[in-house]
Amino acid sequence: MDDARERLLSLIRLRAIQKGNFVLSSGEKSDYYIDGRMIGVCPEGAALIGQVLFEELRNWPGVNAIGGLAIGAVPLVAAAMVVCHQEGREIEGFWVRDDVKNHGTKKRIEGRLPANASVAIVDDVVTSGASVMKAIQAVEDAGGTVAVVIALVDRDRGARRLFDERGLRYSPIFEKDELFAQEYAKHSG
Repeated sequence: MDDARERLLSLIRLRAIQKGNFVLSSGEKSDYYIDGRMIGVCPEGAALIGQVLFEELRNWPGVNAIGGLAIGAVPLVAAAMVVCHQEGREIEGFWVRDDVKNHGTKKRIEGRLPANASVAIVDDVVTSGASVMKAIQAVEDAGGTVAVVIALVDRDRGARRLFDERGLRYSPIFEKDELFAQEYAKHSG
């Protein structure tokens, strides 16, 4: 595992995982919660997210825009754009509002989505994939094509199946079992 990815995994374990009783955005109940925003607002976390997403985007050379549903995607998009720019890969960033704003320009997509865009959709934590589908639909409605969906964390609760059924490529950075591997190791040894 490269250094940035390994350090990001450590930060997620340290700052983002909470134990308790939670209701997820999918409506499911869970005994743990992964608060991805706690990583995106941490200076080191933001830098690592940018590096890890830049490395993942190397697998998708035709992608010319990166975005996702606000609020979860906003820090990821910003971090990725900074590192992409520093590394000489110009890429447009955007995010999709849950609802069209009722003032100003009344946009659903904030940012500049290039014509015929090839898009990487990002999200911090993906459970069923339903929230991500809202961003995908907005991109497709605007004439873009989704090349890949990238999640920082996949909770392994149906998103992969949904994306496979829709013919979408899916590339989570971490999967649930990887987050809890240390905990499993403690209990098995």
